[in-house]
Amino acid sequence: MACRMISGATIAVLLLATACSDDAAGTGGGGGSAGGSGGTSSAGGGGMGGEGGSGGVVESAGDRLHRYLDGRFDSADQANADPEYFAVQLQTCPVEAPELGDQVLYVEQALMSSLAQPYRQRLYVVESGADATTQAVSRVFELTAPATFVGACDEATPRTVTAAETIERAGCDVLVALEGESFVGGTMGMGCASDLNGASYATSEVTITPDRIDSWDRGYDGAGVQVWGAVAGPYEFVRRTPRGGR
Repeated sequence: MACRMISGATIAVLLLATACSDDAAGTGGGGGSAGGSGGTSSAGGGGMGGEGGSGGVVESAGDRLHRYLDGRFDSADQANADPEYFAVQLQTCPVEAPELGDQVLYVEQALMSSLAQPYRQRLYVVESGADATTQAVSRVFELTAPATFVGACDEATPRTVTAAETIERAGCDVLVALEGESFVGGTMGMGCASDLNGASYATSEVTITPDRIDSWDRGYDGAGVQVWGAVAGPYEFVRRTPRGGR
């Protein structure tokens, strides 16, 4: 089977479970999870190591994940090498959403051939996990009026978002743990609902490094048969902006 097995270009790709709760109706997939790729202020700043800031303060896993996720990425290299994958841009930027969390990212995905028409828009709330030094979680929210956010990452001032403008995708959290310089993890079990293309639930497996996000998102029906998503392997999103920058 080919990676484009399911219902068109906008379904085969995801960042960190963003399609975990895609509805058949809605803006290019309705909802998702994250890590889900998340973030706020400016990707946490700092360098590549496990320490950031002044005085050798240890950087939390949540801060580090936020820093890794902030920026602009795309899968153009992968698409050029393998036509079964689409060239997709993934762009994230901090927003102010104090009701949701301290580190929140707006996430926008679009085919590179139609960047002004994103097919998926989410918020990722990034937090440290039970072990704040090695574990992190990204909670995913969809926007009630996504059209008003198109191009938000190109604006000079971060958007402000209220809780009333969002809907949390329960069960679609992405949990990751540090393995060397990489975060590795995904969604848990079958709790991330999806009815896209006849699915019952969706899963996401991710590997996140400072310069790349690999995301393998798939939807399954009640019998456990895959009905959407890439088949051969994850989408590979390569960083195109400086770390912690637009």
